[in-house]
Amino acid sequence: MIGPLDAHAPYDAGPYRLLAGLGSGGMGTVHLALPPDGGPHDLVAFKTVRQDVELLADFRLRFRREAEAARAVRGPYVAALVGADPDAERPWLATEYVVGPSLDEAVDRSGPLPVAAVRELGADLARGLAAVHGARLVHRDLKPGNVILGSGGPRLIDFGIAQAYDATALTATGIMVGSPGFMSPEHVAADRSVTSASDVFCLGAVLCFAATGQGPFHDSELAAVVNRIARGGADLSAVPEELRDVITSCLHTDPGQRPTTGGLLRTLDPAGTAAARPGVAPARREGPFPWPEGVRKQIGEYEVAVGRALLAPVRAEVPPPPPPPLAPPEPPPGAHARVNRLGWGIGIGIAAAAVVGVVTAVAISLWGGGGQNEGGGSGSGGTGGPSAPPAAVTVMSTMSDFGPDATDRAKAPDGWSPWSAVSSEPKEAERCALRDTTLVCSFLAAEPDEQGIRGGWLEARDASDGTPKWRYPAEGTTQRVVGFGPVDIDAERVYTQAPDGDGFAVLDLATGEPVAKLPGEPGYRPSLVRVHEGRIFTSYEGASGEGATGNMLFRAFSADDRKLLWERVINRAYQYSLDVVADGERLHLTSPDSTFALDPATGETVAEVPQMCTALAQGGRYLSCSPSGMRDSATLKKADVYQTALAVGLGRDGTVLVPAGGNAIDPEGLDAVDMETGDRRWTTQEWAESSLAVVADDRVLIAGADDMRSLSLADGKETAGRRSFEGWPEDEAPKAMLVSGGVVFLAFPDGTVLTAHVP
Repeated sequence: MIGPLDAHAPYDAGPYRLLAGLGSGGMGTVHLALPPDGGPHDLVAFKTVRQDVELLADFRLRFRREAEAARAVRGPYVAALVGADPDAERPWLATEYVVGPSLDEAVDRSGPLPVAAVRELGADLARGLAAVHGARLVHRDLKPGNVILGSGGPRLIDFGIAQAYDATALTATGIMVGSPGFMSPEHVAADRSVTSASDVFCLGAVLCFAATGQGPFHDSELAAVVNRIARGGADLSAVPEELRDVITSCLHTDPGQRPTTGGLLRTLDPAGTAAARPGVAPARREGPFPWPEGVRKQIGEYEVAVGRALLAPVRAEVPPPPPPPLAPPEPPPGAHARVNRLGWGIGIGIAAAAVVGVVTAVAISLWGGGGQNEGGGSGSGGTGGPSAPPAAVTVMSTMSDFGPDATDRAKAPDGWSPWSAVSSEPKEAERCALRDTTLVCSFLAAEPDEQGIRGGWLEARDASDGTPKWRYPAEGTTQRVVGFGPVDIDAERVYTQAPDGDGFAVLDLATGEPVAKLPGEPGYRPSLVRVHEGRIFTSYEGASGEGATGNMLFRAFSADDRKLLWERVINRAYQYSLDVVADGERLHLTSPDSTFALDPATGETVAEVPQMCTALAQGGRYLSCSPSGMRDSATLKKADVYQTALAVGLGRDGTVLVPAGGNAIDPEGLDAVDMETGDRRWTTQEWAESSLAVVADDRVLIAGADDMRSLSLADGKETAGRRSFEGWPEDEAPKAMLVSGGVVFLAFPDGTVLTAHVP
């Protein structure tokens, strides 16, 4: 929603008078503004650039080119650019202000749109894209946050990263531009041939979100989102049948097989298309758009807020504040007002190599990758290979190296013998964690509920024999967010999102009974929880929505009494990137253009680099960054080791597992590479993109669609024949794998969980 002006906001900016705050994004802040002598119909969204971004080399050239390109886009289905000054002390641009919520806010507050409204929405957005493409541009960042729902219908906003077809020289080699969950395969591959067909793909994802409340590639991990986009793993099970074919056609992995905007219009609005005059730009429909009641109410709220801003008394001018530092300080604790994502929308600039690395298991670990809950990997510093991690008390399925005790059968759960548990209800396994003799796995409902949401739950079993212990929430209910991935465990407790979406539940590990609750916050949804050495760290999704950066809330609590230790709102961070690294010395956060290292005791930023980095799951010693390669996770300083952006796993001896041929989407096998030199130690062709590969003691375990192989970590030679364990679902590769005490634990997409001896 529209918020008050910041106390230090200038009275005038360029030729405009600032009226209210609209939000902030990765490159700057946005205000509601009015030109001199302007009226309500002259309102603009006035965007100014952060000082540190403005100082980047070639930025003003890029800014000028993009502004010139955006001026060419006109029509009733886009928010036109009305002014820009790339040469101002603080570069700015102004676009038409559309009174209403973004699509993501509208769906978040009122639920999915009815079929008729989605068809109308799709037709109008196709018309908007036709205007963009007609100006020889590509939008490049079409997402729910860049669609504003006005009373007269939807409008596309933020052409800040749209570039003329002949201006691609401005895009750095290997840079991927877009927003996770709403990118095309061309975006993911950082392909230089992102075209109008790429926008059509993104439109299909947006329509899926409008119809179901979630994108077609939704997952609790950014890594999985990117992977599903690249391989065409759209989930359209909740899409109404009337819309499924047209959305499916948009999401074709081959750009040449996707419909054009004209083809979409003929499908979504055949009557309107037939009545249109050739060569004449379409006019906006007469009368209100057929929004459902909930959306109309939200638009009314925006209209009231705009009226208040226009009628507010003129502020007395105040002396300008001193120039801000290059890295502006974050808001103080408590300053976490929810904001509308009308921000810069420049998208996410991630180096392609890093993103492909994110595709696999080493990236953003929601289950505590690295087993750092009670003493993780080695300390920071140095350039040698990672040292052996201590025996992890809690073992997570996102770990890439399970340590030297992983194959020691003397450390198996008491009384263990092989077992399998077949699901009694349709469900999909997500990930698992082992604590002593309790195995906790998260599951996703096989089908969406009546509101189109695939809820989830936790199941705990006795690790020795598979006997069920408890389920949370209780049988017949699911928690209200999609999936149940953001979970962590300590000696006695399980921490997870509350089923009602308000804060986090604290469960007794032995019984699954709730024993406490960590509070939520109005305007925020709980996202991720991590626990480490007596502290609980939580993240909350703000108005920007999942898979995007914006107004994100982060908190720390005492694990003993659950008292709040600190909280911060960070406007440029992914809520799911929160991780404990450097043996507990730091918290790690990423944004589209930066990585932060926080002091876990205070939440203060102690280091920052202008690159996106991902935490290697081995123990938190290194971050894989692009384009610089490896950095020390405690200091964020460059580490003198080989860049491993394509890593599937990292062994304690410095062996990095990477897809052979440098292609994680259609790999030729698996290479073992020396982390310091980059030399290939060995290779195997017995690995596919859907396989899991982990290090356990002195061997590499590879689990594929039908069986498991065991290879020597030193030379890649097979240490045991192929094994397919009792209960292994036919033609299924496991979704999660963890190894402890000579036992391998596997969870499959059909809900099956089984255990067996490590081969």
